[in-house]
Amino acid sequence: MNLIKRTLGGAIILSILIAITYFGKFSLAIGFTIFSLMAIKELTDAFSKVNFKFNKILLYICDILIMASSFCEQSDFFSISLSLSFAIIAGILIFDEHRNLGDILAHIFILIYVAGLMGTIVKTKDVKFLWMLYITAWGSDTFAYLTGSLIGKRKIESVRHISPNKTLAGSIGGVVAAVVLNLIYNHFAVLDLNTSLIVIFSAFGAILSQIGDLVASYIKRKTGIKDFGNIIPGHGGIMDRFDSMIFIAPLFYLFSVL
Repeated sequence: MNLIKRTLGGAIILSILIAITYFGKFSLAIGFTIFSLMAIKELTDAFSKVNFKFNKILLYICDILIMASSFCEQSDFFSISLSLSFAIIAGILIFDEHRNLGDILAHIFILIYVAGLMGTIVKTKDVKFLWMLYITAWGSDTFAYLTGSLIGKRKIESVRHISPNKTLAGSIGGVVAAVVLNLIYNHFAVLDLNTSLIVIFSAFGAILSQIGDLVASYIKRKTGIKDFGNIIPGHGGIMDRFDSMIFIAPLFYLFSVL
């Protein structure tokens, strides 16, 4: 039953992602703005469990500002909106005597983590790099799990306190799968991209993708939650499904502008 639920949930979110990407930048911007607002709610709810206090409306407003700027053709708007949002958050919250430095830094962290990273997905102009981003994030995750389950024996000791079941074989399997899948995509889609760059960005992306998953797992452990939400059947929340993807989004944006 859990497998059916997980498969159905994965199919739904994948279908939505394919649709908003296929129909162009406007639908992509709308889709990821909605995802970002949901992700901010999930993270603020999680951090609130360890006594952080948030002005959620302020975060939502800044998030929309950043996501809207990522849709604009002028590249400077994105960095300006980020800087302006930090100034707005700090400028407003310092006058609230019930806030401490940790609260202000938590606001800024969540804004960078969500809007700052998701915004680079919208900023990526060539859709072929978005498909490579999706392939790397979810392909790496899937094959890391399969490889680890089948032949993974040696645990990665340095991350045992975060993810005790993560294995060296699984990690390597995820990296190899990302490279192979993107090479296959490049061949059959006739992208004519430099093979060496595909290998480098896919391998580095897969490693960062796993780190992104560990960052999200670390937050969940420290805040005492199992999942960030339950909106996606069998998977949890938006951050449970997009944690790896958003972490490597800036890398593939960089690939797209080289």
